[in-house]
Amino acid sequence: MKTCDFCNLGILEKQKIYETKTEFVIYNIRPATKGQCLIIPKRHISNIRELSQDELFNLIKTVQFVSEKLNSKLAPAGFNYCFNEGKTAGQSINHFHFHILPRYEKDNVPEFHLFHRNHKTKKNLEETELKKIVDE
Repeated sequence: MKTCDFCNLGILEKQKIYETKTEFVIYNIRPATKGQCLIIPKRHISNIRELSQDELFNLIKTVQFVSEKLNSKLAPAGFNYCFNEGKTAGQSINHFHFHILPRYEKDNVPEFHLFHRNHKTKKNLEETELKKIVDE
């Protein structure tokens, strides 16, 4: 039976750059840019809703800490922060993980987020349509 790559300590140890009580931080084996890291809860879960309140708090603290370190060491022009949930959304390993992607001028990385709005083909919702959705 195949085990989850993010539950495999042999894999994690090779890429680990930081560890807390509740998560590992690993360097992406296929970084899109210099410094791309993944924050992986130690407990095997598949989505963000499975995190306890403490785990969620610790995860965000770790995101902040790691991005501060990356910012001071690499001085990127910006960052993308994201996670994917489900195969359709691009989750390739069924273990929740959070991406930190430093961005650099002319890094040749296509739009990292899949939800980018194309302003030429999309229009804003009408106020009544928006109110109905918000009320639901």
